[in-house]
Parts: sequence; C-alpha cells; structure tokens
Amino acid sequence: MDIQINIEKHDPCTVVHVSGKIDATTSEELEDTFMDLIGEGETRIILELEKTSYISSAGLRVLVVVTKQLYDSGMFCLCNTNDNVREIIEMAGFTSFMTIYDDLETAKQNITLE
Repeated sequence: MDIQINIEKHDPCTVVHVSGKIDATTSEELEDTFMDLIGEGETRIILELEKTSYISSAGLRVLVVVTKQLYDSGMFCLCNTNDNVREIIEMAGFTSFMTIYDDLETAKQNITLE
C-alpha cells in the first residue's frame, strides 16, 4: 500500500500529513519530502499521523534523520498518532528526543513558541 503525503504550509510552520503505512517501501518518499522542505528553508515541521496505521524501523529512521537535520536550526514534532504508532515510537525510545502532541492545534501553538 502506498502512502499519501499532503503538505500544508502555514506561517511559521509546515504540516506534513501522512496516510497509510510508513515502512521500507514508503519511507524513502517521505524522507525525500522532508529533505525538499528543509532544502526550501522550512525549519518548523509538524508530522501529522492521524491516518498513519503503522511505522516500521525504516520509518523511524526517517524521523531520526529529520530530527538531526533540524536540531540546531528548527523544530520537528509529531501529532495525532494513533495508539499503535505511538507505542512503536515509545518502545524505540524516541520520546526522549521527540515531542508528540495529541492534536494539530496544540502542535502548531507549541512549535511557534520555540
């Protein structure tokens, strides 16, 4: 199954909505999307995962890459994760360096405060 990636640019942040599974087959497309956004100068990115049913280790690697890219110059966070995706992210220990918000509005409010 393919993923669908929709990008919404808001001032001062960009929201990336992902539907489907983030796995070895789809993670490269997602990483390319993030690298394009960062290349365009986007520094505050929210990954909205409400319609994401699964994330694999390949998907987790993309999260690490984006976090590292924006570590010094911006902010990256997640929101609207379902229980399954959130559990995978937590089990991988990513909540120690990634912020997950319950909803998009909270994520938007907090990403602009940094």
